[in-house]
Amino acid sequence: MHCNLSEEELWSGIDRNAPEVVEHLATCGLCRTRAAEFRAGMDSVVAISTPPAPPMPAKVGPYVILRRLGQGGMGIVYEGEQQAPKRLVAVKVVSGGQHADEYRVRLFQREAQTLARLKHPAIAAVYEAGRTEEGQDYFAMELVRGVPLGEYVREEQVSRTQRLELFCRVCDAINYAHMRGVIHRDLKPNNVLVDSEGNPKILDFGLARITDPDAALATGAHDVCRIIGTLPYMSPEEARGDPDEIDVRSDVYSLGVILYELTTGQLPCVVKRAALHEAVKVICEETPKRPGTIDRTLRGDLETIIMKSLEKEPDRRYQNAAMLAEDVVRYLTDQPILARRASSIYRLRKWAVRHKVYVTIAAAAIIMVSASRVWMEQLDVTRRAEIERTNELLELREAIIECDLAKALHESGKYDQAEPNYRNALATFQRLQQDERYGPAALALANLLIGRAEPSDKDYEDAEELFSEALTIFEGKPLTWRKELFEALEGLKKLYARGAWDEPELLEDVEARIKMFEATPTGADPPGRSPLRRTQK
Repeated sequence: MHCNLSEEELWSGIDRNAPEVVEHLATCGLCRTRAAEFRAGMDSVVAISTPPAPPMPAKVGPYVILRRLGQGGMGIVYEGEQQAPKRLVAVKVVSGGQHADEYRVRLFQREAQTLARLKHPAIAAVYEAGRTEEGQDYFAMELVRGVPLGEYVREEQVSRTQRLELFCRVCDAINYAHMRGVIHRDLKPNNVLVDSEGNPKILDFGLARITDPDAALATGAHDVCRIIGTLPYMSPEEARGDPDEIDVRSDVYSLGVILYELTTGQLPCVVKRAALHEAVKVICEETPKRPGTIDRTLRGDLETIIMKSLEKEPDRRYQNAAMLAEDVVRYLTDQPILARRASSIYRLRKWAVRHKVYVTIAAAAIIMVSASRVWMEQLDVTRRAEIERTNELLELREAIIECDLAKALHESGKYDQAEPNYRNALATFQRLQQDERYGPAALALANLLIGRAEPSDKDYEDAEELFSEALTIFEGKPLTWRKELFEALEGLKKLYARGAWDEPELLEDVEARIKMFEATPTGADPPGRSPLRRTQK
């Protein structure tokens, strides 16, 4: 990178944390000094433009103020004491005091109006709303002592089952709000506090929409073309800024993001460093990585539930929070979920899990009858072996079908869907000692891993293992697998040429073998020495 970067190029790179600019700053003292001056200037602007925190009042309305709890976009929250009845409350005062702009005051009043509609154990209750003698709007509400949902499940090491049960309670509260004409519009883990007894409380209805016609006319007219909420948790229709598209299914999407984060520890859409228009494009167009690719134990019903709640089109999502919660409960109780059309075998399997005692008794009876029958008919070892071989052939057939499906998905560019099918087929081939099928499948999966748009280090490590395993199989029959043997060597060459592992002798070894291979006439056996394996670090 050249040293005469323009101010726009340098500042844009710093703002985006661009790798090429970070690398350049490490070697260029001049640009490093300019960057420090930029940052100092911005810090000064922020310091000047940020108004000082207002002094803590002694009283707000009839409430004695004890301490400050926090500040958000719409208001400042204090811990207060009510004299009659004697109790501690949370007092929220609109930001800007009596000089707050009309839009901020309107949103603040809407939050008080919204909370007044809702009486649910998982939603913080509002006690009173009013205005001080100085003209400040405020309202008093239930004082919730707890920690944000994400922090709670991490610090308390909450199990997956407990996380899902907690999530269902949040869904129940949101569905209650929806039934009373309230859409939250800013659902995220930080707006759900969990107390010491594990009870959730949903807060911050400052951006809520009231769907009653009269209330909507009074409170929603100025939301047109505004992007309101927290980007990573926004539904596509919210990100586009069209209020006419927003309904209860927008909250369902946000609940889906929370569920994705609770189960994988990641967000489905990474928009942290993206410009606004780029972030909106990601939310509206990019399909999230399937949870099962992050954690294999999420595959199946739970993955299906999560992905359905994150559908880009509202009509394809769960149509309300109750339906989402119902499917999570069905998953927890081993019932068929509604997000997929259940086959007879799928329903039977779920029934068997729910009735383990009866199934065990029935299975025992079947085993006894089968054993008696075997004894009576005096089945010999050959027949039992034939039965076992038949079962193996059925398993092998299923694995071949799964491998063919993986190839079709791979060729159509659906890598994340193809990968689990490849791995399942490989596991069966390996267990059944089907080297002639394992080798080509391992080669195909290795090429898939390094062919992703952005392969990870784990992808490269897995690909190296698969290429080496395939190479061992192909070397056993070089005349049969000549094309595949060469492809495996080329794959290893690509990996070792990356330079990330600092093992130049491996690259030299593979390149030498490729030259010897190319020099071998077609139909003859190429050299049979095995490649070096990378030193584990």
